Amino acid sequence: MKKAYELLGLPEDATREQVENRYFILLKRARSEKTRSEAGEEDGETLNLTEINQAYNLIIGIESEKTVTVVKQSKIGHFFYYYKLHVIVGLLIVLVAGYMIKEGVDKRREAANTPPANLSVSVFGNFYFADTELLEQNMLNLVPEWQRIKTSLVYNPPEIQSQQDMALQQKSVLMLITEKDEVYVTDERNFESLAMQGLFVKLDEFAAKTGLTIPENLIRKARTEDDTADYAYGIDLTGHPIFNGVEVGGERQIVGIRAPEDKWDDTRILIGKLLETMR
Repeated sequence: MKKAYELLGLPEDATREQVENRYFILLKRARSEKTRSEAGEEDGETLNLTEINQAYNLIIGIESEKTVTVVKQSKIGHFFYYYKLHVIVGLLIVLVAGYMIKEGVDKRREAANTPPANLSVSVFGNFYFADTELLEQNMLNLVPEWQRIKTSLVYNPPEIQSQQDMALQQKSVLMLITEKDEVYVTDERNFESLAMQGLFVKLDEFAAKTGLTIPENLIRKARTEDDTADYAYGIDLTGHPIFNGVEVGGERQIVGIRAPEDKWDDTRILIGKLLETMR
């Protein structure tokens, strides 16, 4: 366990949230290093993604077992007790990979019969019952000249209390890696986590290039690992009419922008309409 914490660069008394945030940051670094390596830009020692995953799984696995009273087991039972997390994670990866493949096939079939999306919006966080179809329609009502807004739901449980929660968390990480939506609607906890990972565009830069004016009282600031000060990364639209009936579960609704610059014009149109109709 000590080596696992050292590998993640954390003290042994680190909280679960600190472990998860550090894990996501290291995943992002590993992907960046892999990209640079493939481009021939070697820059010394690189992160070992396998060791990082093993350290993360070990720490999270140990924490989830702290409150369980363990009875004496046979040799086979003893083996499965200590290695079941690795087996479960392996099965989850296979299941999630199968799900992603199936989802990709379904999306290609759907794309043949649907108009292209002007923008993609991800509802990411503790929004288990969120009605994304209603949210999409509410947003389209603000921009009637658009044909479609691609809206998806990624539920990220606030606590890991079961194998299903762990699977959902693993899926949310994969979705962040494979699906780069342009706008994210997050709860407060996930906004801070995603902003810390550097996923969102700085709003000062976005506003300077698009001319968007954001009321100061709606701006949410955060700090990434590379920042030395807080910057504006989110817009707090909690209580906006577009969320009426969407079932956001009492969580705040904070909007972050992840769009590339070639989608900033459309992003500015949607965000501008949202700000105009904010109560």
